[in-house]
Amino acid sequence: MGLTWDTGFIKTLPGMAMTAEVVIGLVGGVFGIVFASGFESFVFWTTVIISGVFLFTHVTNMTQMLEAKFPALMKLHLLYLCIWSAMLTLDLILCIITFKVIVIIVGALLVAFLVDLFQKYRKWKSGGGGSVEAPPVSPAATEPAETGGRSYGTI
Repeated sequence: MGLTWDTGFIKTLPGMAMTAEVVIGLVGGVFGIVFASGFESFVFWTTVIISGVFLFTHVTNMTQMLEAKFPALMKLHLLYLCIWSAMLTLDLILCIITFKVIVIIVGALLVAFLVDLFQKYRKWKSGGGGSVEAPPVSPAATEPAETGGRSYGTI
């Protein structure tokens, strides 16, 4: 089983949000060398790494396989998005209070995280991840058996 490259994911709303997280985090990390504090640099670079790994797993179609082996993966992704959104919210408030130039990048990254968080939360609440589902039942299996008019097991 090889990896399949599906760049079509990047064109979806969750894909655009993840891509924006990686790109904005990278831009923030580079600009953060001059304009950011240690906390902001930590948030930017860990965003690039963690969101980059999640983006890679989605683009290579590994997410379904990983979620089947580790059912808690979607919940971990939600937890990551919640924690980083909280850190970015705190950082945005601090940047506004101290008049930092990097506030624009922090705000843009927070918007990308909130969009991704909203999408992931909706998917999780609708049962779209975090659990392994049974394979679909074929229509032939649900039809009554042709056994001379008698069907065992039905009431």
